[in-house]
Amino acid sequence: MPRIVREVGGLVIAEDGPLVLVVDRGNGPPAVLAFVSGVVALVVGGFGVVSLAAIGPVWLGTAFIAVGVAAAAIAAVAVRHIRRTRSLPVSHYRPVAVFDRATRVFRDADGTVVAPLDTVTFGRRMQIGSSSPKLVAQTPAGSYVLLRGNPFTGGLGDLDAVLTDVVHG
Repeated sequence: MPRIVREVGGLVIAEDGPLVLVVDRGNGPPAVLAFVSGVVALVVGGFGVVSLAAIGPVWLGTAFIAVGVAAAAIAAVAVRHIRRTRSLPVSHYRPVAVFDRATRVFRDADGTVVAPLDTVTFGRRMQIGSSSPKLVAQTPAGSYVLLRGNPFTGGLGDLDAVLTDVVHG
């Protein structure tokens, strides 16, 4: 059973004996949906309440409130989905990368050897179109994207430093 070393949002670093697993629980899209629908629920629903209180057209205020309630329901479903994925054990997910400290190799999600472990370093790189960086493993053959950060799930936190400590420390 893998032991979680660090988790930020849905991004997980876990140890399973000599293996260090990098797992993405896939909470990015549901987190964005929860945020956007929550904002829509507050703004549109709030506008509906103000419209009714200001003696505006009742049908208009009611319509805005209905849209706000629907958006709140969507946000609740998205949050429930995120909680459900976080409750599943890490072993339920396919690792994005595996760092085998026993055989000293870095393997990708398919089990293909990417590089010797001693040649791998970890860092952050900016993503085009995002305010959050991505976590990469730098090898002699180039960069391998491990995880794409997402501001709605908490970004990357200190995953690069933790991964360096766990794999090389």
